[in-house]
Amino acid sequence: MRATLRPPRHAALVALAPLLAACSVPVSGALDDSEASRVVVALDHASIEASKEADPNAEGKWRVSVPRDDVARALGVMHDEELPRVTPPGVLDAVGKGSLVPSEAAEHAQLVAGTAGDLERSLEGIDGVLCARVHLSVPPSSPLRDVAPARASASVLLEHRGATPPLSADAVARLVAGGVANMLPADVAVVFVSQPVPASAPENGLAHVGPIAVARSSVRTLQAGTVALVALVAILSAVTLALSARLSRLRAELAAKLAERADPRPQ
Repeated sequence: MRATLRPPRHAALVALAPLLAACSVPVSGALDDSEASRVVVALDHASIEASKEADPNAEGKWRVSVPRDDVARALGVMHDEELPRVTPPGVLDAVGKGSLVPSEAAEHAQLVAGTAGDLERSLEGIDGVLCARVHLSVPPSSPLRDVAPARASASVLLEHRGATPPLSADAVARLVAGGVANMLPADVAVVFVSQPVPASAPENGLAHVGPIAVARSSVRTLQAGTVALVALVAILSAVTLALSARLSRLRAELAAKLAERADPRPQ
């Protein structure tokens, strides 16, 4: 009878699961793809290795994980950067909610709020913009009135990283005025708020992988080497067990043959 060595296919994965779970910790979840990427970029700028992966607890969403030793620093960076951001409601989110038959004033207020939310999302999509708030003053129009409605106005608060804004006040005014009827760029007031660039971690900073302290730049290499070593040990253990079982069977077969020769059956 020929025996085939079949090491368990999942032995390496079972052995690696505790190590992989201990290497990284989720710091934010249930994020849109763009927001998860924004968090990863902010953490990378602070010299924190972050990974984006599908969130198993939220379908179609993402989560961001960092090494266990960098959790506190990552949460501090995310707090300073106001990440993840709360997505403001857009026009489609705002219109049609509330009472069964909303009043004209309620519908107008919802439309204005949705328009402001769309403008905020457009501004926050610009690289370097941390947060945008758009406040609109849009007088309602009525088809029963012959008088033209008063011009709309807006005020914009733009929080950005670094000393220089990523775009000029005139560009912000043109963008906002272009999204609202009866509004000119001169009717838009823009206020910039500067936030300091987060200091990068020193290149020679140390991180820990279990009991081993290494330079942060070598963490991934050490983790990969450790994972490969554990996988090799798991495979060798499975092969050793299979060989041991085979050897035991051969000994049993040999003992049975020797017993038959020593005590042959009578003819």
